[in-house]
Amino acid sequence: MTFHEKSAWAMGILLTVIGGWYLKTIWDISIKLGETAPPVLALASVATIALIIGAIITHTLIGITDPEGSNDSEDERDKQVLRRSGNIAGYVLGFGCFAGLWHYVLQQDGDLLFHIIVGSLIASQIAEYVLTILFYRRGV
Repeated sequence: MTFHEKSAWAMGILLTVIGGWYLKTIWDISIKLGETAPPVLALASVATIALIIGAIITHTLIGITDPEGSNDSEDERDKQVLRRSGNIAGYVLGFGCFAGLWHYVLQQDGDLLFHIIVGSLIASQIAEYVLTILFYRRGV
């Protein structure tokens, strides 16, 4: 496995866990309030810090276990895989943002717009990691 594929596995799992926790917490707060929860800066900060710390730890471990692979530069295959997965993930982000904007036009709920955009960011990044893994596995 290349460094990029190992990184995609680690970050995909990490973002799924932390992003899922963040969205579930917002969902639970919204249920308790009986309406869409406003953005919670403390919650977003904790999720961001956890993601940063998790990324540092996982990439350090990947670097320790495979020092040669972590020092390799990107070859043409790496560039093609990363470019293609990022391109498709951009469509996921665009769709989510567009859906959030339309929901805002129809419902005038700015708090939900915020959460839809955050959810779209999380979903698009997870999609990029999953596609990176798939493209490396398929040999694209």
